[in-house]
Amino acid sequence: MTYIKILVVLICAAAVYGEYLYNKPHQSAATQTADRFVAADALYHQYEKNEHVADSMYTGKIIEVKGVLASVDLTGEADILELSPQATGGGISCQMFAHDKSTAPVYPAIGSIVIIKGKCTGFLMDVNLVDCGIEKPPTP
Repeated sequence: MTYIKILVVLICAAAVYGEYLYNKPHQSAATQTADRFVAADALYHQYEKNEHVADSMYTGKIIEVKGVLASVDLTGEADILELSPQATGGGISCQMFAHDKSTAPVYPAIGSIVIIKGKCTGFLMDVNLVDCGIEKPPTP
């Protein structure tokens, strides 16, 4: 009988912890400390050269990427900023941290040099970063 009580307590504790994790607020990578700093072109070329090695260095880590802002896509649920497109068509795709859609964010002008911090999720035609924030505003 004691084993059943212990099992019930453990199951309840696991359920409470699972509920806590499920309802935990989503955090922007911009508020976290970066693990690495890299130029957008260098990051893309590292993935293009050897995806496996680049994944071991970047995937799941918070990185700061410096590059030229090539495009801003505000059409979907999340804003996507594209950095430093390559001749092969790829670049760095930065999904910005979700914001209140009632106030549109102000992004730097196309062609500006920006530093974006985000969590790297790997490579699929582009190097993908999620939960991003602009680390430093462009200088006037």
